[in-house]
Amino acid sequence: MNGAGLMDHFRVYSLSIASHALEELSDFPDSRAFYATAGNLPAPAPEIRSLLYMATCNRIELYVEAEPGLDAALVEQKVAAVSPVFARIIAGAPQVFVGGKMLEHMIAVASGLKSLALGETQITGQLKRDMTYAQQTGWLSAGMMTVIRKALETQKKIRTSTGISENSYSLMSLVEDAIAKNGLLPMTDRVILVGASEMSAKVARFALRRNVSRFLLVRKDLSRPMNADLNTLIQAYPEKFFQVTLENLAEEMKNFNASAIVLASSSPHPLFSADDIQRLQANAVLQPGSAIVDLSLPANVHPDVGAALGERLISLDSLKNISDEARADRLSSAAQAEPIIRRAVYQFWLDTLYRENPELVRDYLDAKSQQTEIEWQRLAQEASLNEKQKRILYDFLKKEQRRALSSHREMILDLMSGAGKLRQAERA
Repeated sequence: MNGAGLMDHFRVYSLSIASHALEELSDFPDSRAFYATAGNLPAPAPEIRSLLYMATCNRIELYVEAEPGLDAALVEQKVAAVSPVFARIIAGAPQVFVGGKMLEHMIAVASGLKSLALGETQITGQLKRDMTYAQQTGWLSAGMMTVIRKALETQKKIRTSTGISENSYSLMSLVEDAIAKNGLLPMTDRVILVGASEMSAKVARFALRRNVSRFLLVRKDLSRPMNADLNTLIQAYPEKFFQVTLENLAEEMKNFNASAIVLASSSPHPLFSADDIQRLQANAVLQPGSAIVDLSLPANVHPDVGAALGERLISLDSLKNISDEARADRLSSAAQAEPIIRRAVYQFWLDTLYRENPELVRDYLDAKSQQTEIEWQRLAQEASLNEKQKRILYDFLKKEQRRALSSHREMILDLMSGAGKLRQAERA
């Protein structure tokens, strides 16, 4: 009996700021916009069990569950047929993780280990959000839901048993660091917030904790619905939010004297040029020396803003450099998460094997001889299994011949460390 390939019908296609240029991610819709139109897309082929589209400020990902044994090229063909967005992801030379590696990757993403701000907590909420969207669209099977639940369960263990959440960074804390590093005005008192997206809500929540007393919320069309979280904040603090159209910003809001302008809209085109920023300053809408923070994909500022205003512009690209410096201080905590992730993948593999192949497991056990209880307990302890996994492991090994213990021990450790394929490659 061999468990290899047990999860190979799960895979993820990943485009991230770590592997792709930022402009390559800018052509993809955010999750809310994508799922809002998903009902108009053709239904996935029967061979495609699950689809989960996930878009954040620094990654675009597509999680797929197909029928077991389906050829990878055929999977990609059938997935690409569902949406042009999926076709662009697959054509964009994504990183591809299959089987247990896909679960490892999902856990790392949910834990903030692959975020710009190492260990940020917001990404967990984004995974839950996109899971809900995909459920409502009818794209998640029970199998994929089990995988996602395992990822969410494991990220909790990582946050509670490592230092990854201590003095945790967020994207906005990186912005704050960049503002201080560049000698710009701190984000206090008044802020211009462009866009009513999910990111806008996160910016507003962060700024409220920094005692910002007034927000100028700039939108193209005030009649359009906004992000639910942002709407909740506005209802909770109505005296702190004033809304204005983009068209009327420069003239109607003279002497607002904002300490920063943060752009977080979903506009596919730049909204501000260097001349626009200079006009805001001339009308005292924006203070000289204030930060210009662009957190949008694609960028909301024209390239001439960076050329004309230099270090006042804080973009996702510039935040990546600060993130790399911050990550160096937290690598030991990230390293502590690695065995937790490996163990979670192993336990998921073992549970799946036992659940989906009970007769095969029983036949295997009946064909084996006695294994001493001391040996299986020692092996279970080394693998750091919970009580359920210990009983399953005992079922596997209690009748195994003593001479086979070493082989099983290596198999289990390989499953936990992902070293099996590496050893096969070395032998080849």
